[in-house]
Amino acid sequence: MAESSQSDQQVENQAPLSVAVAGCGYFGTKRIQACAKIPDEINLRAVMDMDESRAAQAGAAAGVNHFSDYDALLNETDIDAIILAVPNNMHASMSVQALEAGKHVLCEKPLAIRPSEAQLIVDAAEINGRFVKTASNHRFFPTVTKAVELYSEGLIGQALSFRGAIGNDGALTRDSWFWKKDIAGGGTMIDNACHLLDIARMFMGDFSECLGQVANLYWKQAEVEDYATGIFVTEEGRQALITSSWTQWTGYFYFELWGDAGYIFVESRGGDKVTIGDNRHGVVRTYDYGGYPITSYQDELSYFARSVTASEQPFPSASDGLAVIKMIDGVYRSTAKKTWVSLTD
Repeated sequence: MAESSQSDQQVENQAPLSVAVAGCGYFGTKRIQACAKIPDEINLRAVMDMDESRAAQAGAAAGVNHFSDYDALLNETDIDAIILAVPNNMHASMSVQALEAGKHVLCEKPLAIRPSEAQLIVDAAEINGRFVKTASNHRFFPTVTKAVELYSEGLIGQALSFRGAIGNDGALTRDSWFWKKDIAGGGTMIDNACHLLDIARMFMGDFSECLGQVANLYWKQAEVEDYATGIFVTEEGRQALITSSWTQWTGYFYFELWGDAGYIFVESRGGDKVTIGDNRHGVVRTYDYGGYPITSYQDELSYFARSVTASEQPFPSASDGLAVIKMIDGVYRSTAKKTWVSLTD
């Protein structure tokens, strides 16, 4: 994860990045709490929610100003960046508004619910000279950072294939906007799989085509899929196979990265572990991260603050977020067409 540490030495004496959190629901609250844990790097100035009562409650808890009007929040000149934690269908319009107001943006995943909307964010960031980071706290799991470190050392050679699964019990989002097609944009593929798609791209780069299938197998009240599978192929023929589910009753995610000289396994079922096998030297090592503190949200925000303060692009960028949405959209199009689809059109 070279991107995550590139600005570490450059901002020691810089003032904290002044931010506001827009959206005070479950994930917005996580972001607010994470900001409070890194006051030397993040200065939380305000919170915003269209529900005045919820905004007021969140503001009081954090000891900051609260807003229920997004335009009013963006008019605040002492705020450098907006952290967006709102429903998926609001990501594009609110990101573009913030960028046009001269703010940097950290937008919760997915960047948008369709590629055309994600492209608007990419364009607005470029036009207005501001940074966008697509939120991906999974990049900051200790198991994932260790996997990236091991891969960067060249111990397994070049990545040839990626295989992984991710999911949870759909009851966690029962009867919420996550189950509504027009708001969420999709089900478990856009909700869960986006994390593994981002991680797969870190190791393997861009994918050019995919074959996918989604289904609603159990949560029949949902308007969206509760199970999804995608096969993604690069121009060179390297492959990633990713499944995602809201019928995964235990565990969370795992992935396997197979190289031409070894493999890396990342496992969160029954413990958080990383295993590397180096075929060239016969080395097999396991790193156990069970019991490690959960700090991915503050680690991600710390990285975002350091990068923006150093005038460096934080990753995954808006372009990375767009690429992931193209992969998700590819799975939905492939399901409808019952055939392979291009991701480069």
